[in-house]
Amino acid sequence: MSAAQQRWSAFLAQIEQRHAQVRAESEQFGTAYTNDDLAPLSHHLMGVKSRLQDLEQSIEATWHAKVDDVFAAEGASGDTRSTAFMQGRTLGHTLDDEREESEIRIMAEQAKRRFDPAVSAHVLAQEAATGEWRTMRTALRALDVYRPPAPLAAVKAYERAQIAYWRAYLTVRHRYEPAIQIHNLPFEIGSRMEQWYVSSAELEPAWVQAGRPREPL
Repeated sequence: MSAAQQRWSAFLAQIEQRHAQVRAESEQFGTAYTNDDLAPLSHHLMGVKSRLQDLEQSIEATWHAKVDDVFAAEGASGDTRSTAFMQGRTLGHTLDDEREESEIRIMAEQAKRRFDPAVSAHVLAQEAATGEWRTMRTALRALDVYRPPAPLAAVKAYERAQIAYWRAYLTVRHRYEPAIQIHNLPFEIGSRMEQWYVSSAELEPAWVQAGRPREPL
């Protein structure tokens, strides 16, 4: 392993460790939080989010400001530099997901304590659909790599991931909000998907040329 790669990997490990530490401290704060007023907790989470996003953004910022030049000075090939860059970007995506999930866990814990459907429904449904949510975000990132335009397979993969997420989310949310038509999930999912079809899928030439092949709901 080159000196540049060693330093880059060490830097990424430090970012990952610090990110985990801030998340852990925030979740401890959330566990201990018993105030009926959620506003202070929300303010706390906003501050934590900002700190974590700074760490995430520092990865690519550091690469462009310093690290790429160090690799180049060592004579690293374009493929080697690309692989190292993607190492950082992949970590950034992982930390982005971890940040979002941490906040969901904190708020879900509060929701379970309060047993208030108005507070609980959304966040408990989010928590239950975490696996599908992760898959959806991964599919979106894969789609974004191609823009513009994207191949039909990538568009369809993201469409399927969204449908799976909404199905899991709505199945749980219905427990707290009976008004959701669980007996008519295609309608409920479709109402949430329509904006994406109109504002995104319709802008993909491959999608349009294929005849706008929507997945069955």
